[in-house]
Amino acid sequence: MLVNRFTAIGSAVLAVALALPLAAQQATQCSVDEGKPGEVARAYLAISQLANAQAQDTATLKKRLAETVGALTKGGDKVENPVGHAYELGKLLVLWTTVPGQPLETTRGQLGFATNPQGSVNLLSAIDSAFTVVEQADSTCQSETLRWRSQKIWQTLVNQSIQELNAGAVDSAEKHANESLILNRRLPYGYMVLAQVARQRNQLDKAVDLFRKTIAAAHTDTLYNEVYDQSLLNLGNMARSAAADDTANAAKYYKVASDAFQTLAADTTQPGSYRTEAKNGLVGVSIARGDTAAVKAVYAAQIKNPGASSFTEVVQAGVWATQVGDTVGASTLFHAAYAMNPYHRDALSNLAITDLKQQKYDSTLALLKQLKAVDPDGDNGRLWVFTYAGIAKQFADLNHDIVARYAKTKPRDVALRKALSDSATLTTDSNRVYTQMAVDANAAADSMPVTVHFTQFSHVNGKVTLAGTISNGTAADKSYTLKVDFLDDKGNVVVSQTATVGPVAAHGTGQFSLSAAGATIAAFRYAPLDD
Repeated sequence: MLVNRFTAIGSAVLAVALALPLAAQQATQCSVDEGKPGEVARAYLAISQLANAQAQDTATLKKRLAETVGALTKGGDKVENPVGHAYELGKLLVLWTTVPGQPLETTRGQLGFATNPQGSVNLLSAIDSAFTVVEQADSTCQSETLRWRSQKIWQTLVNQSIQELNAGAVDSAEKHANESLILNRRLPYGYMVLAQVARQRNQLDKAVDLFRKTIAAAHTDTLYNEVYDQSLLNLGNMARSAAADDTANAAKYYKVASDAFQTLAADTTQPGSYRTEAKNGLVGVSIARGDTAAVKAVYAAQIKNPGASSFTEVVQAGVWATQVGDTVGASTLFHAAYAMNPYHRDALSNLAITDLKQQKYDSTLALLKQLKAVDPDGDNGRLWVFTYAGIAKQFADLNHDIVARYAKTKPRDVALRKALSDSATLTTDSNRVYTQMAVDANAAADSMPVTVHFTQFSHVNGKVTLAGTISNGTAADKSYTLKVDFLDDKGNVVVSQTATVGPVAAHGTGQFSLSAAGATIAAFRYAPLDD
């Protein structure tokens, strides 16, 4: 089966760089009075000293924190300025989490509380309770409390949960993500981990809810765009798979998937690569639903005016058109892509496939020769087989028509009979030649000593990454030197790179990745590998 191809950006494991919104990094002044009564003022001063002090020994730090907490809490529930009191207490408890070896579950007395010293306390819950008092009393303090909620202990819990999730320790990841949310429910990271945990446990409805919470939290600041984009894609892909597996609830899950993909696809503030992936997901959902019209609507803009879209968007639109059997649309789009970038392997191979399906064998052969020049060891051999076989069939069909016409001629039509006889001989010979060429091409495709596969050709901020694998088709271990020229859309070499791959085990594969800087890079070619 002929399959159109498109080299897309692959997904990565869960990994984020924790970020805080500007409001949390540069907090505005909240109106809580931190100057009265005396115990609040003294706590404020002590916190300033402790938070800004250079590293001191653990014993001294614990002593000063306990003394300050004790002085602040000596009045029990009978305190003047309860909001200021809660504010300073929350900050002191956050500082307690910075003490080396400090357990999160402890006694009130260990932290310095003046009342009920034997009572148990969870530091995370106590911090949350204190700051909640402040936030409910004065919403302008939320940016300041967010800064305190997002200190080292929260960052540690989030990072732990992500690392544990990637390592398959789902229970631990869930525990630490939930703990991070006790401290900070305004940022998306804890929800993000819990969504993945629920997905891995096949708790799909719970995962949907958690992905939505992640998306809502991430959409509050552009710092979380990566989390926002990935979560929408993950939600869409998860729901799409669930719909395929659960026919009884397919409509519900397809709706979830379609909404997620549509949200991202329509958001022009997000990177084009993510929006393209979202459109790809939307097309998949529409095809599964049998909604060809919805698919065509996705690439309608590219059909109407290909020049207004990027090369990548036009190629992807052509793939979508192919998926719904829109041969005319696919041909229009792939010809447009070829005109935009005639050296890109995807433009060449997709147009060759489209012309081959339309039995335009002369143009197919010309395109395959161009493809061979940029991708000499690619998995393109079957295209030659189908092309030669198609030409052979054309000659066979023509021969059949000639023989049938000859049978209807009369013996006295000597000249016509001779011309038809000569044509029959010529078409028979041509059929035999092209049939043999198809056989030879098939044998060559089956026995390729080395094959290069590309998995990524991406552009990010003027930097191009090209990655893939080299398959060793021989019975011996081999090393390969991949020499790549990165080209502009006129075929000029912008920069060249070399990758050494191997030794690659017999009948095994080796990976490669190359990077190059150049805003004008639009395609690549590589030299044939040594067998």
